[in-house]
Amino acid sequence: MLNVTLDKTTDPWTVDVDQHNNANEVSRSPTTQTITWQLTGNAASGSFVSMSDPNPGFSWVSAPPSGIFGTPTISANGNTMTMTDLNDSTSTAGTWTYIMRVNVGGTVYCTETTSITETNTDPTIKNH
Repeated sequence: MLNVTLDKTTDPWTVDVDQHNNANEVSRSPTTQTITWQLTGNAASGSFVSMSDPNPGFSWVSAPPSGIFGTPTISANGNTMTMTDLNDSTSTAGTWTYIMRVNVGGTVYCTETTSITETNTDPTIKNH
């Protein structure tokens, strides 16, 4: 489970996915694994932006090959999102960057930084 909060040290605030200072690493397995994101802390009252929104709650910066990841699914209350990952061979190995958007108190926040001086810290999934 990956905890998702708001990073209030950025201007504007951004979505922070706690990856424990590393990519979300998924080991090779012959079976499908599930990645879960949970809104916690200062984002707990929010919800992931609908996947049908023009700027959905989850999108790839550059899409991985088809067949590796399932379609993200948002829970009924909106504060949990899951996605399957089939990392079953060397052809499914790689690192993919994604963008996440959440709505907290009527404001949509994103993992992307918009300031030229900020370092882009979009989260990643690494299949190895």
